[in-house]
Amino acid sequence: MAKEIELKLAIPAQAGELLKQHKVLQQAHSYDSKNLRNIYFDTDDLALNKAKIALRVRKAGDRYIQTLKTSGSGSGGLHQRGEWEWPVKGPRLELDKIDPALWPEQLDTHNLAERIKPVFETNFTRKKWLLSVSHEHLSAEIELVQDLGAAIAGQQQDPISEIELELISGDTDLLFKVAHDLSNELPLVISNISKAVRGFRLIQPEKNYTRQPPIAGFDDIKGLIKAAQHELDHFVLVRDQLAFDRNWAHLESLYESLRQLRWCCYHLKRQRLPQSMYLPSVLTYKLRMLNYALEHMVNAYRQYQTWQRLEQCPNEVRQQADFAVLNTSYHNLMMEPWAGQTLLEIMQWLYMLDTELAEQAPQLNHFYDTEDLFQNLLSRVNLPQHPTNKVQWLNQFGPLLHLVRWINYQPDMSSLGVRHLVHESNDLLNTITELGGLMSEELSLRYLHEEGRLTRPELLKRNEEDQYMKVLDLGRQALSFNSLQQNLLTI
Repeated sequence: MAKEIELKLAIPAQAGELLKQHKVLQQAHSYDSKNLRNIYFDTDDLALNKAKIALRVRKAGDRYIQTLKTSGSGSGGLHQRGEWEWPVKGPRLELDKIDPALWPEQLDTHNLAERIKPVFETNFTRKKWLLSVSHEHLSAEIELVQDLGAAIAGQQQDPISEIELELISGDTDLLFKVAHDLSNELPLVISNISKAVRGFRLIQPEKNYTRQPPIAGFDDIKGLIKAAQHELDHFVLVRDQLAFDRNWAHLESLYESLRQLRWCCYHLKRQRLPQSMYLPSVLTYKLRMLNYALEHMVNAYRQYQTWQRLEQCPNEVRQQADFAVLNTSYHNLMMEPWAGQTLLEIMQWLYMLDTELAEQAPQLNHFYDTEDLFQNLLSRVNLPQHPTNKVQWLNQFGPLLHLVRWINYQPDMSSLGVRHLVHESNDLLNTITELGGLMSEELSLRYLHEEGRLTRPELLKRNEEDQYMKVLDLGRQALSFNSLQQNLLTI
C-alpha cells in the first residue's frame, strides 16, 4: 500500500498556458503526458461509496490497473489516504486480487462480484512533472500533475481541471512553497473534491456533498486548530459545490464558514505563540478583504431572495441583484490569485500550528474551559432593547453565529436548555438575514427613486411595512432567547 500526501488545487482550464510557462516547472527533471480512461464501479445502491471507498480500473496506454482507494484524512486540500493497485488484464474487475481484509467492516461483500457494475467514468489528459525542490535547509521531490478532462455519467458531464502536488520524498512544507509560488501568478483555489465524488454527484445530485462529520469536543488549543481546519474544509467543500451547481444559496454557508474561520484565527492569534508562529498581519487583512467581498455578494443574494415575495418585481429593481452580475462578481473574485493564495496561506499556518505547536509551546495545550467560553460567548449576545434598532440587529449576526458554532463544536453540551438556545439562535439568525435583505432592498429602491428610475414608488412603502413586521418578529423571538440567556448565564 502507498500512503499519498498530496495537495489538490482547482485551476481554470484557460490558465493551462500560464502554468506551462511558470518558473516552478524549471525545477522539473522529467515530464510525461498521457490520456487516462477510468471506469468506476459500484453497486446499484452505491454500497462502496457509502463505505467511503472507490474502486476503479484505469487504462493507461496498453496497461490496465485496478485501484482501491480509501477516503483517508484531509484538511483544506491536504490529503492523506490509502491506495492499493493491481495490474489486470482488461477493463473488467479482478476482485480476487483484493485482500478481503482491505474491505471496510460496514461493507457487505456477499455476492459483491454479481452486484458490482460500472457507474461512471473520468476521462482526462494528465501532464506530469517531477520536481526537485529545495529551500534553505529543506529539500523534496514533488510530483506536479495537471489533469484536464471530465467526469461522465450517461449524458451528464462535470469538467475536471485541477493540479495535484504529491510528496514523493522530503519535507511536506515544500508542498506549500510550490503551491504558493504557483499561486503568485495563477488563480488557484484549494480543493477537497475527488474525481470519484465528481462522478457520484452526477448520479446523485440531490445528495448534500458539503456535510461534514462533527469534530470532537475540546478545551485545548489543538482542538481550536482542528475547529479552524474544519471551517476551512467546509468553505472549500461549499466552494466546490457552488462551482458545480451554481446554487447561490451556498453563498450563505460560504460566508458563515469564512466568518467562523476568522473567529478561530482571532482566538489562535490571541494565544502567546512563539514569534515564528504569529499570524502575519497582512494575512489577517487579506482574510478581512475576502470576507468583505463575500459579504457584498451575500447581500445581493439576500436582496434577490427578498424580491421573490413580490408578485411582479420591476425589471429595474431585479437588475440590482441580477444573478448574471452575481456570477460575474463571484467568478472575478475566484479568478484573483490573492483570494486563492489567502486560503493557501491560512491552510499552511494551521498545518504549521498543528504539527509544531505541541513541541515548541507545550504550555499552550489548554485553551479555555468550555463552560467559561460558552458563558463568554453567551454574554456577548446583546439583542436590542428597542426592536426598531435595525442596525443593532444586524450586528448580532456575528455573536449569534459564533455562539451556535461553539456549541456545535462541543457535543457534550446537549442539555435541553442549550438545545433550545441553539434553536432560538438559528431562528434569530434566519430572521436577521431576512431583515438584512429588506434593508439592502431599501437602499436599492431609494437609489432608483433618486435617479427617477423607480416605476413603482409604492414599493418603498411596502418595504417599510415589511421591515417593521420583520422587526416585530425579531422582538418576539428575542423574548424567548433572552429568557434562555438569563437562565443559562452564571456570570
